[in-house]
Amino acid sequence: METQTSHIVFLTPGFAKSETDSTTIPALQVYLKSLKLILPNIQLTLITFQFPFSNKPYKWHDIDVIPLNGKNAYLKKLWTWKKVLQTLKKIHLKNPITTVHSFWIGECSFIGSRFSKKHNIKHITTVMGQDANLNNSYVKSLKNSNTKIVTLSKNHNATLLKNYKLDSVIIPWDLDSAIFPELQESTIDILGVGSLNKVKNYSVFITIIANLVQVNPNLKAEIIGEGSLRVLLEKQIEFLKLKNNITLIGQLPRQAVLKKMSQAKVLLHTSTYESFGYVFLEALYSGMQIVSFDVGVAKPLSEWQICSSKKEMEDTCKLILNAPKKEKKRISLIQEDTCVSSYIKLYNE
Repeated sequence: METQTSHIVFLTPGFAKSETDSTTIPALQVYLKSLKLILPNIQLTLITFQFPFSNKPYKWHDIDVIPLNGKNAYLKKLWTWKKVLQTLKKIHLKNPITTVHSFWIGECSFIGSRFSKKHNIKHITTVMGQDANLNNSYVKSLKNSNTKIVTLSKNHNATLLKNYKLDSVIIPWDLDSAIFPELQESTIDILGVGSLNKVKNYSVFITIIANLVQVNPNLKAEIIGEGSLRVLLEKQIEFLKLKNNITLIGQLPRQAVLKKMSQAKVLLHTSTYESFGYVFLEALYSGMQIVSFDVGVAKPLSEWQICSSKKEMEDTCKLILNAPKKEKKRISLIQEDTCVSSYIKLYNE
């Protein structure tokens, strides 16, 4: 695939600390590996503002990564920004940058917009999550700018437009289908995957399981993820006497998560907000049924039931679990390489 751009610099708050780190922004990892594979002769450089906690440059799948070790420290923020601008200037003098691609409407888009405007360079910002919600002061830097804004789904696009009157191009993430394990017999009835935080709404997940257990006492559910609400969720599980039914697995390497998905029947996703929901793509390709609210890339399918209430989720799970057994099949929600080809088009505009 031909491209006019020759050097893309990516700005991100954090990134994988090594090629064995599979849990740090997996969608971005899949994208960058695919981009490098399709455009092997283009220079790709990635600058991380906060994580990993190191200032030693390294190679990641033949991509230059420059960590600036901000450590999410508020008092270091201005220093980190100054260091990023100095690094960008140095890179640009050595090997002219043709495109700056920043992730999240935040400090990365702010610095990317500022540097790109000064040097007349193309700037693309991918909105990644709750940065599309209200009270994001960084949005001001994108108003009346030449920045091309990308959102991840129709729901995400609508949120940004409603909150800030900003237009965006929708580019969904791709999967790396080659890394998925073989489909297996379901030994897990209901699986939850995601951080244990307020948005993921796992207290509702646990309540639904509690009601399902009344008619299916042997039901097995697991939640993969770690977060600030773990202790509260453990107490809820204990209070509802669900220790034999729900296991909090904690954080797992991505390959282990995919293996669990291959062994599970239903992804119960109680999150109240998603910009995209990468877990949805993974679940469908792992042969799972999905029960969720209308968030992110949600799409009505025979394998995906979109609900509007906790009661509807509970009833839907009950129907799926009691339905006659059927063979698992893989569903590809997004056509392979859609993400890469769409971004390459933007890079060349």
